[in-house]
Amino acid sequence: MKIERPIRFKHRKELSQETLSKADPSVAADIEAIMPNVKIFEIPNEYYESDNKVATLLMTFNAEAEVTSLYDWPHKLFGRINRIRNIVLAPGNGPNDQQFRVGPWFTGRTADDSFYVPAICTGDDKERYSKGFVGNTVTGNFGCREWAYYLMNADYPYIDVTSYIWGEDYSKKPNKRGKYPLQRETFIRPVIGWGRFDVPPKPVIGRHGTNWVCLHECPNGDAPGIIPDIKAWATQNGWPAPKVPKKMPLFPDKPYKLGELVD
Repeated sequence: MKIERPIRFKHRKELSQETLSKADPSVAADIEAIMPNVKIFEIPNEYYESDNKVATLLMTFNAEAEVTSLYDWPHKLFGRINRIRNIVLAPGNGPNDQQFRVGPWFTGRTADDSFYVPAICTGDDKERYSKGFVGNTVTGNFGCREWAYYLMNADYPYIDVTSYIWGEDYSKKPNKRGKYPLQRETFIRPVIGWGRFDVPPKPVIGRHGTNWVCLHECPNGDAPGIIPDIKAWATQNGWPAPKVPKKMPLFPDKPYKLGELVD
């Protein structure tokens, strides 16, 4: 499942369909080119009034890696890992098989990464886990490593994709230097999520502004949408309410010294 703003899905779809029109299988296209319309959630956001929409694109597979959800392409497609370690959709492994990009396949660098691998990442994740990264309202600070950790950790009954960002509170007065007090702002930002056949499905939730929303696999057969009271929702299902993480991202790259041996 891909989570993104609707306008980004729209632009990517248009560009990728243009790529496909050139009929050059050596050039991969994004999966948006052949996938149906995304599901759009309208979520009020008091920080930026225009930032009130989040979209999801869902793909399903069987145990043989065949795509079982709908798509607009005349051939069967399968999830594969290509020679540059990207997850793609393709009919086969031949040089003339058109590939559709999903995301980089991350298996970790050392044993320190075992808590959150394997993972399907995005181009933003490389920067997100690098030294000096500061979360922003465009890409957020929740990424593929956090998704993998929540998915595979039995202590977490749901996957909370909220990005917690520090932003200036313009409703307060600035100090003598013109700086406004900081407030913690919450967004649902781009991430690729996935499930596993050996792990039971978990609800996918997130907070956008002051509103919590269930995006996928909602409990008790509930339809995806706004969660009116997150504490009551959690209590009803016998779960703890979501807590703000002590840091984000949770798993930045560990610094290594030049010449240090890593396993």
